[in-house]
Amino acid sequence: MILVFAYKKPVEGRLKRYGAIRYIHFFLSLIFVFVTWFVFNIHSFGNNTAIELYWLIIGNVMYYIIGISLAYILKDNRAFCKYICPIPVIQKVTSRFALWKLKIDADKCTNCGACEKVCPMNIKLLSYKDEAKRVLSTECILCGTCANICPKGAIKSTIGLDAGFKEKLNYK
Repeated sequence: MILVFAYKKPVEGRLKRYGAIRYIHFFLSLIFVFVTWFVFNIHSFGNNTAIELYWLIIGNVMYYIIGISLAYILKDNRAFCKYICPIPVIQKVTSRFALWKLKIDADKCTNCGACEKVCPMNIKLLSYKDEAKRVLSTECILCGTCANICPKGAIKSTIGLDAGFKEKLNYK
């Protein structure tokens, strides 16, 4: 049996108050690693690879349980990525200066809003178009869903050099 959620496009916007959880998770994980590495001087479990395997299995099972639960509760398949995953904390720094980003052609766009309705990361795409900028959100995962749904083909991948520092996200 394959477990599939029908929430590819978020039912509602993002939950603003949950946005800080991923940062807390990141820093707690970082502290845990530093404490085990430097304070307890545990660089490896040595020859007992079974303990390492158990930690790997337990950690992955926990992540899947949390991810599936959040997707079901919040009705959003990307809920884990938006609120819990610590990896984007580091990725956000470099993605601000990424060369490959999406751009909405203002001449072709009819402001129908279809792109924003299907964006799995709840980005206010049209606000970037209105400012004549590429999609500078660090939350953009370049999935292409917006480009595929656009009836006028106004959204394209582009290469350029620019950076944005203000997120434009749709919140509840």
